[in-house]
Amino acid sequence: MAEARISRGKLALTVVAGLALGAGSAVWATRAKGMGGEDYSGWSGSRVTGSPDAGPWLRAQVAFSGLLALQRSQAIYFTARTDSEGQPLREGCRYRITGGAMPGKWWSVTVYAADNYLPVNSDGALSFDATEVKPDAAGNWSALAATRPEPGLAWVSTRNAGQFDMTLRIYQPDRSAQDDFRSIPMPRITRLDCAGAA
Repeated sequence: MAEARISRGKLALTVVAGLALGAGSAVWATRAKGMGGEDYSGWSGSRVTGSPDAGPWLRAQVAFSGLLALQRSQAIYFTARTDSEGQPLREGCRYRITGGAMPGKWWSVTVYAADNYLPVNSDGALSFDATEVKPDAAGNWSALAATRPEPGLAWVSTRNAGQFDMTLRIYQPDRSAQDDFRSIPMPRITRLDCAGAA
């Protein structure tokens, strides 16, 4: 009888510990920024985002962030949290984003604040896309991430974003891009200046 009580006590303790550990790891997974995966020239991406092969924690991140990830043949996703020098992206700085032709039918870059939501502002410029940039003869383009626009440049507003990240979405990506993320010419994020900097 005493042994049965001890066994039930151990079972109860094991169940409680398992629930606490599971809940803790779920909270950690959903609070993590981005979709994990490997680094591709400063942008992180996972080959299983939006696929049935995604693990439970990646699925939790996708659900929590509201990404509504599509399958890889429909869209691929990358997240940048730092500039080209490895410094965190923050509202008080201006950034030049430069790139070339993206291997897909359409693409966009969107800013997300530290809480995984769009920054709360009335600028109407929380992303820019392939239709807004002005590629040169070689297909190279440039855009601005800042609290205010500049004439002649595609612009994404970082006002009220705090420490933010950017998500690159490539829709209907070419087969080569689906198969090899390293073949994608990722945009470069260069810090121009920061408020209060000498």
